[in-house]
Amino acid sequence: MGYKLGKMVKIFYIFGILILTSFTEARPLPDISINPQHNVVNPPIEDIAKIYTISGTKDGISLKKKTIAKPQFSSLKNLRLLTPRDKYALKVLDKAKKESILLGLGDPFYVHAQHIDYEGSRYFGGNVDAQFEIAFPLNMDVSYIILMSQDGKILREINEIEVK
Repeated sequence: MGYKLGKMVKIFYIFGILILTSFTEARPLPDISINPQHNVVNPPIEDIAKIYTISGTKDGISLKKKTIAKPQFSSLKNLRLLTPRDKYALKVLDKAKKESILLGLGDPFYVHAQHIDYEGSRYFGGNVDAQFEIAFPLNMDVSYIILMSQDGKILREINEIEVK
């Protein structure tokens, strides 16, 4: 029953989107660039960007590699604003230690797994080491990256790394 209902809802949702898009005129989307006041960063994917490979655990992060290249989708998907659902965040500072941007990470250091017949179990995952990439525009001053944890509306600093 639930599967059929979910499938029917998806069909109506897709049908509704098709109807709405057919009545609106097609306009190109503007490029979104750095806007520190709104904490938005999004280099166009065809441009070259600074890509930072970061690895870490829930206790801290470290910089593994810094490259200048065309960003992949996986590098750009981490460029999103902090939301209340994010357990961890990255704060990017410039040379004067002024905040440039605050990015939400979700919870990259916890893997969640479910298995049939273990629905009543207390534990469905555990903490893991994570490695991820983040891309920034070439003209953005990235000197420090701070890993922060979010609990409610409180941000707590876990560790700070200097980017050279």
